Amino acid sequence: MNKVAGRRDEKQRQLAEALEPMFAVAEDANLAATMLVMALGHPVEEEDQWCYLAALERLPKGSTANPRLLLVSPYDEEADRHWRVAFTDAHGSHKSSRRFPTEAEANAYATDFLVRLRGEINRP
Repeated sequence: MNKVAGRRDEKQRQLAEALEPMFAVAEDANLAATMLVMALGHPVEEEDQWCYLAALERLPKGSTANPRLLLVSPYDEEADRHWRVAFTDAHGSHKSSRRFPTEAEANAYATDFLVRLRGEINRP
């Protein structure tokens, strides 16, 4: 693993720990941290690495993440019908591991998650 990837993984773990009090469960903090880190993209050229690492250190402040709800969809695994949520930003989709018994609960979760994440991005 190169220096950038190692630092990215370390920062993602640190962010998840720091964000955990703001979210209902650890999985949400991990999802938020992943979205913040992935929004930075990946430096292609070696000379871009220092800018990337500097931006990584500032997270969650200054994040370019623009998370949005991608979809709320039903899953029917035999007798376990439930709803799942997926988010998107410019760098791909991110699925929550949480399950909800109703579509309304899944939508409420998605709204709350996005408000909390945007609050962290925009925090002074």
